[in-house]
Amino acid sequence: MNLRCTVLGFGIALFAPALVHAETVNYAIVIGNNAPPSGDSQQTSSLKELRYADDDAARYFRFFEHLGEARLLTVLDQRSQRRFPGLASKAEAPTLANVLSVVGLYRTKMQADRARGDTPILYFVFSGHGARTKDGDAFLALSDENLTQDVLYDDILAKLPSSYAHLIVDACHAGGVIGVRGDFFDKEVDGATAAVSKEDLLPVLGNSRMKQFPHLGILLSASLGEEAHEWSEIESGVFTHELLSGLLGAADVNGDRQIEYSEIRAFVAAANRNVKDARARPQIVARAPRANERVSLVTISDIPSARLLEGDASTLGRFFIELPTGERYLEAHVANGTETTLLIPAGQAFIRTDTHEATLPSGADLNFADLRWAPRRTTSRGSLEESYRTDLFDAPYGRSYYQGWVDSMNGASVVFDAPGTHLSVSVAERDAPNTTPAVSLAALSGLSGVVALTTGYLTYSAWSDWDDTKMQVASDKIRSRYERYRAIAITSTAVSIASGAAAWWLWPESSTSLAPTYVADGAGLSVSGTW
Repeated sequence: MNLRCTVLGFGIALFAPALVHAETVNYAIVIGNNAPPSGDSQQTSSLKELRYADDDAARYFRFFEHLGEARLLTVLDQRSQRRFPGLASKAEAPTLANVLSVVGLYRTKMQADRARGDTPILYFVFSGHGARTKDGDAFLALSDENLTQDVLYDDILAKLPSSYAHLIVDACHAGGVIGVRGDFFDKEVDGATAAVSKEDLLPVLGNSRMKQFPHLGILLSASLGEEAHEWSEIESGVFTHELLSGLLGAADVNGDRQIEYSEIRAFVAAANRNVKDARARPQIVARAPRANERVSLVTISDIPSARLLEGDASTLGRFFIELPTGERYLEAHVANGTETTLLIPAGQAFIRTDTHEATLPSGADLNFADLRWAPRRTTSRGSLEESYRTDLFDAPYGRSYYQGWVDSMNGASVVFDAPGTHLSVSVAERDAPNTTPAVSLAALSGLSGVVALTTGYLTYSAWSDWDDTKMQVASDKIRSRYERYRAIAITSTAVSIASGAAAWWLWPESSTSLAPTYVADGAGLSVSGTW
């Protein structure tokens, strides 16, 4: 009996894990607050209401709700409600009470995720004012209370059992509004810039507390001239625009469809490299989790129902994608030899360069080579507006720039296929058929086969015992055991055959070419065929 149990247990242990798939579960808390801090603050009198913190929050929320569960804490003004229809009904006030309420909800869900063997990931995003109290304590301004360092670490991060936490803070434009438009978008005005020290914000993310959270990574806006940056052309904080452009795929320098911290840092550096006006030059403070400096911020291939724009965009120079609402969705400048994969909206959009434009129709994935271009008109304005318009994203971003930048920072680099080569694949990895149902059925077939073999052995053993016995009562008991094992063996055999046949039927068909064809094309290597 012990041998029989061992055989059955081994079969279950061997095949059962194939039926269980650990998943990454993403959670986002997105906060945007235009209002300046109130109460006991050193800078209360000098800080003015922001224009685009609510728009930043809306853009982040729209992005992260495609990754998983997201909560939006902001008050959208009338202009933003028109630009982001339907989000006002999802938004909650950016109060500390609402933040802690979401934390409590996520805590319960993350504990359940871990119990199932899944991996919960936290994204915590803030766009708004950062300041100090009169006692010198740094905080981020919510609409009711201050989000202090203690609250951030003790009441939020320490409460959530996430495997990794990514903290995104865009609070450097405290009081600075550059290029504010009028209510009807018919006039461009230069706003004042306000000095904001990095030391006003970095204590909120202090090193001493970060050491207690090795799974925590941060992305923080900063500026070379200690000034704040919003731009009415994009109706957003410049940092938010650059960061989201990178996360939407433009920062992926090695083509693995994963965006790492080093790629985001280099992408933002390249975007601002040629901005001549120091007042208009935002920077980024990025620190990957100490537990894993190569952890992915976003994996494009894991986003459900993602729609992609792929191919060679290096001939376009600087380009941007704009939605029908006028929102500038993303912006990039791709270097030669860089294959680009961008996440684009499901509906219609427009892609524009300095001289031409094309329509991105709704529906299926697109390739840059298939776009139809037409000349476009451009207009120009002055001052900081002109600096952003002509210089932002002026430097191309690609492998050479990235590797030089990482070397200068002595940082951890993403992995490339081989030095000096580039691989382009004719069939995108994302387009590979989903094999999960077939794999699950194959695993079920295997498990059922093990059960069939085990019970078949038990059936044969019971039949031998029944054939050898001469006692009627014992014979009846053994016969009953024999019939029970036989029924199980027949049933499990039938399940094994049926699920195996279904797995074979559902398994994606192979091309007649079983291996890809490699063709050298000068500087790189092109690949054709089916993987």
